[in-house]
Amino acid sequence: MANFRLYYYSEVLKMKAGVNVILPESTWGTSLASRPRDYRYPVLWLQSGGGFDYTDWQRYTSLELYASEVGIAVVCSGTYCSGYMDTVHGDFKYFSQLSIETPKVVRHLFPLSEKPEDNFLAGFSMGGYGSLKWLVRDPEQFAAIGLFSGLKNMADLPIDDDAAMAAGNEEFYMFRSAFGKQSYIVNTENDICYMINKQMAAGKKFPRAYMATGVEDAHYEDNRLFMDKYASQGLNIYRVIDHGYHNWEYCDKHVKKYLDWLAAEGMLKNTFVRASE
Repeated sequence: MANFRLYYYSEVLKMKAGVNVILPESTWGTSLASRPRDYRYPVLWLQSGGGFDYTDWQRYTSLELYASEVGIAVVCSGTYCSGYMDTVHGDFKYFSQLSIETPKVVRHLFPLSEKPEDNFLAGFSMGGYGSLKWLVRDPEQFAAIGLFSGLKNMADLPIDDDAAMAAGNEEFYMFRSAFGKQSYIVNTENDICYMINKQMAAGKKFPRAYMATGVEDAHYEDNRLFMDKYASQGLNIYRVIDHGYHNWEYCDKHVKKYLDWLAAEGMLKNTFVRASE
């Protein structure tokens, strides 16, 4: 893969922002030089967990190898401790930078497809929430979404819990800074279940979903319940419940399984493939 670490000035954040872009290349028989001039790569928009950044997927997993095997480009983003929000306090527009500005920038610089059938979302932990939030805003712009122990619906979390704040729970400090109060989330674009119902009522079609959680994960019960709720709304879900913790080892396993699933289900089309050995 060709690996690009891109820094650009974000107009919405009013500061420098970073993103990693990886493209299939010659190691696997997919030379950038031999790419047809009008070819546009299918692309995975991949989000990291809360507190992580855009470099972590490359540093902690074998993402490049897995992406090269199926011929997909990957754009890795991270919004640090913003909760994938345009934050309530400070109004730092991290979600706008992720989901509106970054696609425009990288598509201008790299040959990435804009066709919905060539665009895929995925995320780990808080990045799962960010990916879902992006999906429910634009459900017909993506062919599939993958969640690897992804936090699902912030409207269900008791972020108004003063006892947790008093106990110094760092997650609640982050959530309150980003989201404000729970009442600011419910029945808004930040409420995943509300947005699903709203978009479905408007006749929007949702893509297929790959959702995985390990039984040892601290978020296992919440993940399992959300899978049930997601499926009950008539959405197509490929559910994986296996063994694993809330860590990068689990992500490494399931980002490969997700990409293999996309390929096996025929959702990755007209891509370069690994040369036979």
